[in-house]
Amino acid sequence: MAWVVVPGSNGIWEFDDAATAADTYVDANGTTAAGIRTFTPPGGNPQYTYVKCRKAGETYVRGEISKNYYDARV
Repeated sequence: MAWVVVPGSNGIWEFDDAATAADTYVDANGTTAAGIRTFTPPGGNPQYTYVKCRKAGETYVRGEISKNYYDARV
């Protein structure tokens, strides 16, 4: 397991690149690999979500954040 800085977050957020589907909501749609859940709704655009996140320098896991959002900031 490694905590990796989320690109586009100015070093504020980190995600666990070893997170699995067990680290997210039981009924979450999509598949999880390398700490990122991928889901494409019918007729929609792919949605990417970092499933296990924390603020840099903290140990408290805060949950999920949108990879799509931070990718658009890079």
